[in-house]
Amino acid sequence: MANKPPLLQAGDTIGIVTLGSPIDPAAANPRIEILRELGFNVILEDYVYARDGFLAGSGEERAFDFMRMIAEDEVKMILPSRGGVGVAGILPYLDFQLIRNNPKIVTGYSDITTLLNALYQFGDLVTFQSFMLVDFSLTAPAYNFDQFYSAVSTLESPRQIENPPDIPLVSRVLGNVTAPIVGGTLTSFVGMLGTPFEIDTAGKIIVLEDTHEPIEYSVSIFKTS
Repeated sequence: MANKPPLLQAGDTIGIVTLGSPIDPAAANPRIEILRELGFNVILEDYVYARDGFLAGSGEERAFDFMRMIAEDEVKMILPSRGGVGVAGILPYLDFQLIRNNPKIVTGYSDITTLLNALYQFGDLVTFQSFMLVDFSLTAPAYNFDQFYSAVSTLESPRQIENPPDIPLVSRVLGNVTAPIVGGTLTSFVGMLGTPFEIDTAGKIIVLEDTHEPIEYSVSIFKTS
């Protein structure tokens, strides 16, 4: 059974890493201040603002930052600054035994899907398809914050997942099912199929999401995978 990380509490330390595409300090710094105003301590690793072409440093450098956060006792949550592309490049450099022994909250979506599924599959860690640093904005809907805090800061189980206001839930199959949930962003999820880091979906509920993609593209991916 996967390990659940300790809950996030006021005053805890959040570690910021950049694991895919680079981020501009002008975009990151105001959001870091929001986290501090919410009562969290925030620390940044060495390569948060690194840039190597279209990536935020080499795969080894980005993995080094992530593993430093895993090993740091004071860090309770690891928050990727953004997604983008190239997260798969860090996977060969991760120490899954160390991750297993030091469970922490790790959130994200987009290409961070690649990391979250690897942490679950090989590090026995429960992860969260949720906020990245770029989502901490004063204009973000209250619903987003409510769902984020409900996931990482409460003991409620089973937890009610509510649809956003005025967006109905449409079910195409009747019935009830109980199983671990895996999935993530469709493109990143499918991109790991057939690799050494493919997640085992047997007996799982698969939840997939994507946005700003033509429906024909999504249907094509489903058919080919």
